[in-house]
Amino acid sequence: MGPFGKHNSATDEAIVKAAREAIGTDSLLMVDAGGSDAFWPNGYKWALNTSKMLADYDVHWFEEALNPDNLEDYVKLREHSPVPISGGEVLTRRQSFHPWFKAHAFDIVQPDVTKVGGISEERRIARMAQDYDIRFIPHGWNTTIGLAADLHLASAFPHTDLVEYLIGSPYIDEITVGGWKLDGDGMLTIPTKPGLGIDLDLDVLKKYKGGAQFM
Repeated sequence: MGPFGKHNSATDEAIVKAAREAIGTDSLLMVDAGGSDAFWPNGYKWALNTSKMLADYDVHWFEEALNPDNLEDYVKLREHSPVPISGGEVLTRRQSFHPWFKAHAFDIVQPDVTKVGGISEERRIARMAQDYDIRFIPHGWNTTIGLAADLHLASAFPHTDLVEYLIGSPYIDEITVGGWKLDGDGMLTIPTKPGLGIDLDLDVLKKYKGGAQFM
């Protein structure tokens, strides 16, 4: 994200090349274009040409390549892209996902549990994705509550082996007692305590509550 897709193809490729060189060939590399930005400038031709460049760097998936309501172009992109296409992080409720699944617009769907209506609704979306042979990878780019929920949801679906994790966010790492830590393989431990399995640090949370009172 950031400058990706906002300057020229040479800049886009330089970013991807640098990322691949930094992580090596044994790590998965995903590219999030950020097409859900309010003023996303690119359309289908850019996305298709970019997908071909991404294939040269063994990119695992191409995320949010288009405006999030551009269903028709997403269908064409998935059909012609040499890399898998992912999206869906700004869609809400299962009813809004169904047209995308029916049209086979995604290889990977990434619902956000804090936007779709909670754990039960995201589970319904994930089950629907299974029916259409679409891989479910939770968005997880929100808060520590959302991340914990997504880890539990990921454990319930056999083809879900990844969860997006925003490293260094105070709303994820700082407000959780003990924080979150990746192990040597880059994995997060699924909490096993009651409920979502995490405890909030209320003293730290005071810094970010914006004057709201705790219930």
